[in-house]
Amino acid sequence: MKAAVYQNPYEIKIEEVPKPEVKAGRVLVHFKTGSICGTDMHFYRGDWRWMKRGRIIGHDACGIRDDTGERVVMVPVVNCGHCYFCLRGLPTYCIHGKFYGLTRDGFFVESKALPSRALISVPDNISDEEAAVVEPVALALRVLNHLQPNLGDWVTVVGQGGIGLLMTQIALLKGCRVIAVDIEDYCLELSKKYGADIVINAKTEDVSKTIRKLTKYGSDFVIEAAGIKETVEQTPFLVRKSGKVVLVGESKGYLNLEDADEAQFFTMYISAIEYPFAVELISRRLVDVRGLITHRFGLEQIETAFKTIDDPLNRTLKVIINR
Repeated sequence: MKAAVYQNPYEIKIEEVPKPEVKAGRVLVHFKTGSICGTDMHFYRGDWRWMKRGRIIGHDACGIRDDTGERVVMVPVVNCGHCYFCLRGLPTYCIHGKFYGLTRDGFFVESKALPSRALISVPDNISDEEAAVVEPVALALRVLNHLQPNLGDWVTVVGQGGIGLLMTQIALLKGCRVIAVDIEDYCLELSKKYGADIVINAKTEDVSKTIRKLTKYGSDFVIEAAGIKETVEQTPFLVRKSGKVVLVGESKGYLNLEDADEAQFFTMYISAIEYPFAVELISRRLVDVRGLITHRFGLEQIETAFKTIDDPLNRTLKVIINR
């Protein structure tokens, strides 16, 4: 059967791999649709040298259970439940856990054997493409649930790609006032569409000065969703004293904390806990993922898909991979 396999930076190939062995406690799932996210682009570009050569990629996908014919979302993070971190309510950092698509072979393969607890049913009113974009919704839920903003709090979301636009949507659902920051007008237009109170183009405005003028003291919360060194290093100048800054995913950069008195900085990753509620939000049309989909490719076109994302002129947000 065919699978999308990482070989080297800028080299992902479709290869023939053995069919999975379905052991006790596992379910065979046939891949239908997936999506490529920023994490995939990090190892595609060679940012993460630890990515294993020969690894099957993909961690945001849906498929069909072989035993029941039911459509399901495949959850990429599976924890053991009894290690040091699991027992402290931190399953994302499970010592024995599996992260499909990173530390274990992922979902961009024709069939995959998975534990039944890693499968979430998809309601009929969610399309396959929408079901392939659950992971960033779950991540946005995790971030905003951790921040626990009050109604009317200022939330600045730096970066309005697929992740940032979902952070913007969830923050608005929480009753926050949202400042959306990006360098591309087409992304900021979507931010306005989803209801952002203020949009700032960082190419034409001084972001820090504008936010201080708008909020007086600085933003109550800052979510760094661009994932680049320059925006990471900007965050201490955007947050108010004793505010909170979330650095989403793997971040690099030097933080000048001279004036960020008592502000809290922390990183945030996905966990399995938020997946069921993410599916429910999509089903109830409280979050829009369909409007983020800009490109579609077949599984055998995976190389073209990555090259398309890597060229900023293509204006990609969420790129879908269909079987």
